[in-house]
Amino acid sequence: MYKVMIVDNEPNIRNGLRYVIDWEKNDFIISDLAKNGRDALEKLEKNPPDLIITDIKMPGMDGLELIRFIREELQDDQMKFIILSGYDEFDYAREAMKYNVRAYLLKPIDEEELIGALEIIKKDLARGNPYEYFYHERRENLCEKFTEIKEFDNLIAVIEQNSNEAGEIVEEIIAYFNEVSLHPRIIKIHLDNFIIKLSTILNNMGGSIDNIIKDYSFFKTTISSMDISELKKELLDFVADSMNYIEELKKNCGLINKVLLYINDNYGENLRLKDLAEKFYINTAYLGQLFKKETGSSFSRYLNEIRIEKAKELLRRTDLHIYQIAERVGYGNSDYFIIKFKEFEGCTPLEYKMKF
Repeated sequence: MYKVMIVDNEPNIRNGLRYVIDWEKNDFIISDLAKNGRDALEKLEKNPPDLIITDIKMPGMDGLELIRFIREELQDDQMKFIILSGYDEFDYAREAMKYNVRAYLLKPIDEEELIGALEIIKKDLARGNPYEYFYHERRENLCEKFTEIKEFDNLIAVIEQNSNEAGEIVEEIIAYFNEVSLHPRIIKIHLDNFIIKLSTILNNMGGSIDNIIKDYSFFKTTISSMDISELKKELLDFVADSMNYIEELKKNCGLINKVLLYINDNYGENLRLKDLAEKFYINTAYLGQLFKKETGSSFSRYLNEIRIEKAKELLRRTDLHIYQIAERVGYGNSDYFIIKFKEFEGCTPLEYKMKF
């Protein structure tokens, strides 16, 4: 039997979960109950469970803080987690995925959904290998085929590669949903996890899932309100939009890299954003937005940082006058150069030079 700790500040939910399913029939036993994260930490030290089912919002220490503490402070990457919430909020689910949470279940708890989550966690515990809760094995004769295609993992990969195999994989996903007759809320978990993983990729590329997800109802509504053909069409369209968006991000990233190289080679010239926009055939305002998005800094600040760093190098290594250094790094006015230098370094160029 695997041990389960239930963490919830509401006594009726904390105690009620003990009776929502036959735990022993599913190879689990309730080993402890806790009213918040701090209470849970005290109890797991004496009686560590295999699985923690925790509410996300609690006073003292909430569910995410508890999970974060166990993963980062206790450095326990084997503990399994299920999060409970009364809120269908993407941000919570996305945060939970950082810590390898196996399931994000909405209250009131659906019995079938809970049992499904426990089945996957049980296999995970038995094998000792962490793999995502959301990727179920196909039942009986579908099991081997399902493992081979890896469903959403594979879909994520082909979206990144802009591969024409995406449509075929969507067909496989829809076929799987049909053949195993998954509960709509389980399907929603599959889709949410797919969105979370794709969102991470887009964020790393400087993009945002919000730019493509807003027009799709499968993300906003319950799956039960859509039939499978609607879901298939939406998923195909969404995948196509995602691939187009990623290609756009890749082009933008390449453009900014060219702009950065040009700035680094020509910082001593009278560089203006408008001139760069003309050189690279792009709208000035859009280039400014893209530059900030990709680098985290405005064009003017980045240019000043480069110039000041080059000026510091000249101050350390040469005997050039301040006005000469100002001209070399792109400042036509030495007084303005001194003002900017002090703004970035907290001292004047002369004070900086005297340190060496």
